[in-house]
Amino acid sequence: MHVTRPALKHRRSLELTERVDRALQYFPELHGSKVTVGVTRSADGIAVFEDMTVRFDVRRGGPTYYTIGHELTHLLQALQAVPMGEVQCDIWTLARARLFLDEAPCYLPLPETVRRDWRRQRGKVAYLCARAISERPLRRQYIRWLKQQLAQLGEDLGE
Repeated sequence: MHVTRPALKHRRSLELTERVDRALQYFPELHGSKVTVGVTRSADGIAVFEDMTVRFDVRRGGPTYYTIGHELTHLLQALQAVPMGEVQCDIWTLARARLFLDEAPCYLPLPETVRRDWRRQRGKVAYLCARAISERPLRRQYIRWLKQQLAQLGEDLGE
């Protein structure tokens, strides 16, 4: 794996590089690939399939591991290792490693009670995402199944 470094001249560049390097440990599919890392101000994170580039906003403390994992998962989509789509990207990111559970997902719809209590519910959500992935070969509607499970989790929490 080859990772290019963002051209920043302050400590946030080093912090971003360290975070991306740590996250890449959980993406063996990208080992041997050239992944370019850069910065952006237009979104928390952006993935560009054509040149295997991920860009992150380093303002306000830099990206969360969730955001880094989400954008790296988009690169897996470019390699056809993960189904296309933002919700699918969230599912595969959350199921990959606990590292990526530091923030609630952006695209996977969660009941408000689960989102508000993310720290205590994130392990359950990650488990359900992993289970949905394992169900996918047998259950074409695995995302619908996952959404039903998440809704049930919300109801169990009083929503």
